[in-house]
Amino acid sequence: MKLSDLFLQATSFLQGIFTHATRSTANPTNPNIKRLVVLVMENRSFDHILGNLMTNEYKIEGLTGFEFNYSDPDSRSGEVRVTRQAPYVPDVDPSPSHEFHDVMLQLFMRFDVPWPIKESNRGFMYDYGKVAHSSALSGKIMRCFGADQLPALHALAREFAVCDHWFSSLPGPTWPNRFFIHCATSGGYVDNTLRDYNMDTIFENLSNHGVSWRVYYHDFPQSLALMKQRKYFWSSYEKFEVFKKNCAEGALPQYSFIEPRYFNEGDDRANDQHPIHGVRLGDAFIADVYECLKSSPHWNDTLLVITWDEHGGFFDHVLPPATVNPDGKNAPEFNFARLGARVPAVLVSPYIPRGTIDKTVYDHSSIPATLKVLFGLPNFLTKRDSRANTFDRSVTLSSPRPIALETLPRIPATESASERATSIPPTELHSSLLALAESLPGTTSVDVTPARTEQESATRAKSALAQFVATQKGN
Repeated sequence: MKLSDLFLQATSFLQGIFTHATRSTANPTNPNIKRLVVLVMENRSFDHILGNLMTNEYKIEGLTGFEFNYSDPDSRSGEVRVTRQAPYVPDVDPSPSHEFHDVMLQLFMRFDVPWPIKESNRGFMYDYGKVAHSSALSGKIMRCFGADQLPALHALAREFAVCDHWFSSLPGPTWPNRFFIHCATSGGYVDNTLRDYNMDTIFENLSNHGVSWRVYYHDFPQSLALMKQRKYFWSSYEKFEVFKKNCAEGALPQYSFIEPRYFNEGDDRANDQHPIHGVRLGDAFIADVYECLKSSPHWNDTLLVITWDEHGGFFDHVLPPATVNPDGKNAPEFNFARLGARVPAVLVSPYIPRGTIDKTVYDHSSIPATLKVLFGLPNFLTKRDSRANTFDRSVTLSSPRPIALETLPRIPATESASERATSIPPTELHSSLLALAESLPGTTSVDVTPARTEQESATRAKSALAQFVATQKGN
């Protein structure tokens, strides 16, 4: 990485800290925004999903085509450059690793953050070679989707706003990064291990201030890992079909959080984009969410955010900047003073000028920070959201502009093993969700043996959630 790039990132981050420490308590940039809808997908990096949209006229922080990694960084051998045509099928299999130690190898080729940072983002191929047990396969991690390969998302990116410096909140997997969305902290943890997570949540802040909210989910809501969420399940959790109905009837709450379908089960196909599920159904899901909002009476007062929880082990060329520890809690291997890898983020609203490129540094704690601004909440959750930049700054028009994009294109349907198979082994995410489901109160008929397939994980998680719903209402 060039020194000039490091300087620009450091300047941008420091500017964000010092300007936003005061701005987070201010009024929203655009008072016409009355609702926030947040959709968080799974495990893809910015370069992998959006990097190839960069052109001389559309100057996102994307790919030139010269970015590369070595399969052996120590000897600087086995160079592979990024591609502009990732295949839809097969998806990257085995799935790249995104556990803390793997991400540190991908970013720094060591398990701690060096100082000074002389080189970064050079270990993606090396780490994937270890995962795949083959350096010959490691170049798969450099495959990036070309312009318009993801037609729904790419259309929204060009029509509205791309945030090209949105980072995951820590170098690690799904659970702790999703906790930062809801809590602006992971409680000092960097893994998907089942624990009693008792952090305060943005949902409590909203409820205490009389702001309506709802979590919409498909098969199983990961947010139930937060202990303080469970009391809200019967009043504030609904299936995604209800989101469609609420949009059509003009009955959306002020804050909507949408969880994708995490499991392949029977004829129900996962749309989370987690490898090896592929990207086709996830791109169609993004289109569904947009079209529901575009046809809703709420269109002119809603801001939609589409982002990904973490990069999933896929290549990205931008060094994550330093940040603040949210609450003084550290993991043995990490002090939470640096963000994780960059992830895609797109903002959608008729109050956003076409083709907006927002280069502000964000991480997932920008979501609770923005909610605080939009709805005048009295308190921050942690130091992280108190310092986070809020993305309402991109909503700059005084009146809604006409949007011709009523519907979005879809990737043509093609059967793939990853979309079709239910007999494949469960991923680490599936195993963690199953452990969570079978730990919920009221889940008495629990199979203690590990699930052997994704289908089995899905069936057991669904059964456990049904027991929780049946036995715990009113408790």
